[in-house]
Amino acid sequence: MKVRLVAAAGAAALVLGSGAQAQDSTVLERLVVEGGETQETGGPKGETIAQESSSATKTGTPIIETPRSVSVVTEQRIADQGMQSVQDALMYTPGVFGATFGYDTRGDWSYVRGVSPVQYRDGLQEIFGFYNNVRPHPYALERVDIVKGPSSTLYGQSSIGGIVNLTSKMPEAEASREAFVEYGTHNRKQIGVDMTGALDANGEFLYRFVGAFRDSDTQVDFVDDNSYLFAPSFTWAPSEDTTLTVLFNAQRNGSGTSTQFLPWQGTIFPAPNGQIDDSVFLSEPGFDRYDTEQKAVTAIFDHRFNEVWSMSARARYSDSNAEYYTMYPSYPPTINPDGRTINRVVYVSEADVEAFTGDVRFNANTFTGALEHKIAFGVDQQYVNLGNSSYYGAASPIDLYEPVYGNLPVVPGLSPRSVTNTRQTGFYLSDQIRYDRLFVSGGLRYDIARNGAGNTDNVLSKDVGLLYAFDNGISPYVSYAESFLPTVGTDASGNPFRPRRGDQIEAGIKYQPVGSASIFTASVFQIEENGRLVGDPVNPGFQAQLGDVTIKGFELEAQTKINEEFELLAGYSYLDTKTSAGFRLASTPTHLASAWGTWRPGGDWEGFKAGAGVRYVGSSFDGADNIKTPSYVLADAMIGFEAENWDVTLNARNLFDKKHITTCLARGDCFYGERRTVALKLTSKF
Repeated sequence: MKVRLVAAAGAAALVLGSGAQAQDSTVLERLVVEGGETQETGGPKGETIAQESSSATKTGTPIIETPRSVSVVTEQRIADQGMQSVQDALMYTPGVFGATFGYDTRGDWSYVRGVSPVQYRDGLQEIFGFYNNVRPHPYALERVDIVKGPSSTLYGQSSIGGIVNLTSKMPEAEASREAFVEYGTHNRKQIGVDMTGALDANGEFLYRFVGAFRDSDTQVDFVDDNSYLFAPSFTWAPSEDTTLTVLFNAQRNGSGTSTQFLPWQGTIFPAPNGQIDDSVFLSEPGFDRYDTEQKAVTAIFDHRFNEVWSMSARARYSDSNAEYYTMYPSYPPTINPDGRTINRVVYVSEADVEAFTGDVRFNANTFTGALEHKIAFGVDQQYVNLGNSSYYGAASPIDLYEPVYGNLPVVPGLSPRSVTNTRQTGFYLSDQIRYDRLFVSGGLRYDIARNGAGNTDNVLSKDVGLLYAFDNGISPYVSYAESFLPTVGTDASGNPFRPRRGDQIEAGIKYQPVGSASIFTASVFQIEENGRLVGDPVNPGFQAQLGDVTIKGFELEAQTKINEEFELLAGYSYLDTKTSAGFRLASTPTHLASAWGTWRPGGDWEGFKAGAGVRYVGSSFDGADNIKTPSYVLADAMIGFEAENWDVTLNARNLFDKKHITTCLARGDCFYGERRTVALKLTSKF
């Protein structure tokens, strides 16, 4: 019934929107849908510094006026840095540890302020559960927004780390067409096309088609990284006040287990026969696979009733599945007494997820006396079914240094398919109030969330922020935000676990020189979370919600154009984490630093481009403060030439081919990072 209510509300909005006439309508600047919100563009196409983000407010708000940390990775920045995945796109963002668990073709694993974020697409949650969905293709994206810290007031259940919101490429009125071919390391071959424009002379009907095909090996033996993307979209704009966009996405990835879960010995510690190679494959060729497929359709409707009121309704239906057949070292992964072999297990999973997500929101831009208000209130829903059949068992050992394949496992059969249903309905209200140069924001949200065990949680979340924008471009701010995350299970007495609750206090300064696109941010924050599960000290074999975590830190970020030719992106973050057990959070570097510069000269050198970057990842611990993963420094580079109708770019990541370990865990395994990759890309614009 709740799903039907959202659908009915969206349908009613369509009817109302098509029949309503705006009062005192004026000619607007070109509008785009950004982060699930209709708003003015945040800067010319091709810029690397975004000026606006709707992800932290669900309204189009300048970053310089948003009282919390928001970072944006633009399409141009993704292209300049040669990013091949979403987690790659986050590597130059302060406070974000991209590719936390090393080189992995199965998904995007990153930590924001020490915790895994929740991934959204066009303002709606995209990923549910694990190993059941397709890894998003970066070529289909226009930008990536990172909102740091708790965000439950706008999005409902989420982690204390924050959210990552992907924005899909949308139809545009201005005609643009490009096709590319790419070849790179590991015999990586890729082609793609991106075309958009109007279907009629009046610009009432717009289209866009994004497609890509990739055939590639990887740095791990016998593991592919193949992908197929088909993403057409259409926009109907019957008036300058009304738009309806429908996006289709069909994607198929074919890969395997690039992560080998290697033991401490032979990676971070010495082993009798030396260090284990980072290309070793410990599963079985012909058996191992991680094949995923997704079909999704998203509808985004926006309508402006008059100069005060507007509405936005969006919904997505997606159906995804994954076949995961693999073998890996048994836990704890330990080299056998012969110094060469390691015991293995076999794991088979056939998982699927069917999800409906929707959000209907009304916005009001109005005044009460001298106070200017940007009000947003609405309801969103999630209706998710997670299915899985699996098998887990012992398998034959394998030589870590000279693997001999052919010992295929015997899988007697998969478990009966289990289905987990999760539901969430949230009602939210937020107001951004401006008085002269003072900005005050506040929000409330009430959620009814049912987890997979059938327990229902009723949770109230709130946030508040204060920012003052001085004439000279300096904007100090302070904010408070909360989060909740349902927890499945019961304690020793049979009582269902309550949701984990978190909150963040953040203060900072943003600076944007007058008349400049540059943005500088400094922030300090403290995050608290309680209700984590730990072993019950009174009732062995049970769990109790006695775990707490405290995260303190600060971040510095600079996005600046030094002149018309040179841009610099730089960041630094410091994190101090502690759990109630007295340990630091696992896989959380204390220090992260990065810098990337791009040079596009004019005059006789016009068209030439070059870029270089360096990433420092500090040491981290295993979650029990026993194993310390050492720090490392990686370098990236880009060189190319771009003309009006074509572009050739050569990208290199991990330029000096540094062999490194991203993290080691207390359970006994370590993860190798990505080695040097080089890719040459030729793009034709027609």
